[in-house]
Amino acid sequence: MTTVVKYSQWGGPSVLHVEQEDARAPGAGEVLIRQEAIGVNFVDTMFRNGTFKVGLPAVAGVEGAGTVEAVGPGISRFVVGDRVAYFFAPGSYATRRVASEDVLVKLPGDVSAETAATILTKGLTAWMAINAMAKPGAGDRVLVQGATGGVGNLLARWLRARGVTVIGTGSHHKLPALREAVDHAFAYDTAGLNDAIRTHAPDGVDIVYELVGATTFAATLSAIRNGGTIAVIGAASGGGAIDEADLARRGIRLVRGSTGQHVTKTTCRLPLTTCSQPGGTARSARSARENTRCPRPSRRMRIFSTVAATAR
Repeated sequence: MTTVVKYSQWGGPSVLHVEQEDARAPGAGEVLIRQEAIGVNFVDTMFRNGTFKVGLPAVAGVEGAGTVEAVGPGISRFVVGDRVAYFFAPGSYATRRVASEDVLVKLPGDVSAETAATILTKGLTAWMAINAMAKPGAGDRVLVQGATGGVGNLLARWLRARGVTVIGTGSHHKLPALREAVDHAFAYDTAGLNDAIRTHAPDGVDIVYELVGATTFAATLSAIRNGGTIAVIGAASGGGAIDEADLARRGIRLVRGSTGQHVTKTTCRLPLTTCSQPGGTARSARSARENTRCPRPSRRMRIFSTVAATAR
């Protein structure tokens, strides 16, 4: 048996129900996982309210970690007892679940299931932002709107490890922690915020990572330089009003995307190029909270090790 949290209609939290059901045996290319931790992400609410459509009834959640309990025919990468994690595989709110081996990574021995389920989706989203949506280089000036959130904080620290000057915004009560992650920290409601940002980027920032949406988008448009890039990753406060003609006039590139689009089998097979300090000197995860480590054979696993190192 497995305990699951399911919904049979779109709506708010009240549509969620705890149920008991039989855990099916894994089929070809699948494994059965005894879950030790699950991730809770904002995107879960978007599945639940019908923004992202799935067949109903559905088990909530997309992220988790645990131990392989059984394997189906044709499995070659995993055996019973392996510790694994996954992201963006709907159906995670369960004590036991079946998942395709394609979505799984083996957990390094020094990464707990709780850590994996906490940061894998967020960390891979940060990886996507830096390596797929926009590609900042050393010396660039970047604004992270929502740098006090899980994705934003990881993203800000990762950018600084690459030699990028990071300006971050966030909630006023989180500013002390934000100052540890960015070069210049501001609350969303800072008086004269636009002028304050321009003090550190007189010509405007090269890239804005927009994780908030409607409440910060006016500041985003004010901060970005002509010819810069706005990477829209989230919209916690709703979508911002976008004047496509004005963006075109200013030569501003607007990019959207999801982790599921950018972290794929194809990208996971490419050589890993984010494993070193600016200048090319590799550092270990234990000695470098804000950088990476590189010894894993699978690209997705190496990316995960990078994420875990950044979060420590």
